[in-house]
Amino acid sequence: MVLALGMDPAREAVRSSRPVAKPNPIIVDKFVEVPPVHRMDSMSEIMRVLRAARALVGLSQAELAELSGVSRQIVVRIENGESNVLVDAVEKVRRALEQKGAAFTDATPQHGPGVALARPGGAADTETTGD
Repeated sequence: MVLALGMDPAREAVRSSRPVAKPNPIIVDKFVEVPPVHRMDSMSEIMRVLRAARALVGLSQAELAELSGVSRQIVVRIENGESNVLVDAVEKVRRALEQKGAAFTDATPQHGPGVALARPGGAADTETTGD
């Protein structure tokens, strides 16, 4: 059980000009679930993982640029962690890397975001082949 107190009795007395009385405790028998705070990955962490993913799947910057529909200079700026890159461009690059077999993992309190190769027949393959 949780004990929650009502209004401040001194304020209540000033407002209503009644004598100060002790507040009646309110018994609360339900707890409200509060979702855990999710730490969002920073853009610089995401950009660093995209560079690792490109190396992992064996693409050159030019190949990744063509596959994702952005210029090679945008790929270079993403990999250098520059702040003047549109989120849309980062998403295009991420999707292109996923099509080539990169599987991205979210950050946890213990480690930052990561990348691995998707297993054959995994989620990345079913999206590209339609299985």
